Amino acid sequence: MGVHLHSYRAAARSAALLLCAAGVLALSGCAGARMSPAEQERAATDTLCEDLGVLRMDAGKLADLGLTTTGLDDVRDLRDDVAHALDTVTQSAQRVRKARADAVTEAYDGLARAVDALPRDTSGAQAAERIRPQLEALDQAIAASQASAKC
Repeated sequence: MGVHLHSYRAAARSAALLLCAAGVLALSGCAGARMSPAEQERAATDTLCEDLGVLRMDAGKLADLGLTTTGLDDVRDLRDDVAHALDTVTQSAQRVRKARADAVTEAYDGLARAVDALPRDTSGAQAAERIRPQLEALDQAIAASQASAKC
């Protein structure tokens, strides 16, 4: 029994040392995870740039309406995708001073109004033609925001 107790104590000590070492490593990892203000700003800018890219892709789907959609319901679904991407951009832009996201929001609002004004029997190709000016304005606003944030 003495041998087993000694082995148990040695194993317990080893386990305790491993737990302590893991705790120290975890704490040092947490300290290492802290970013400088410049690193935080760069990370926020990177996130914004990624979100602007997604918004631009979703808006591009609207530009290709004649190829990918058959009617107004499809157009509105795509518009909803753009709205969701815009929400993400708006949130990430709050952490980037030079984001210029207000112009993107204004351009989206014009696009949303144009989609809402489309007649019920509008085809995808007709919708693409009618909302092209608003899509171009949105694309220009996204490009300006990307340039301002130096994406």
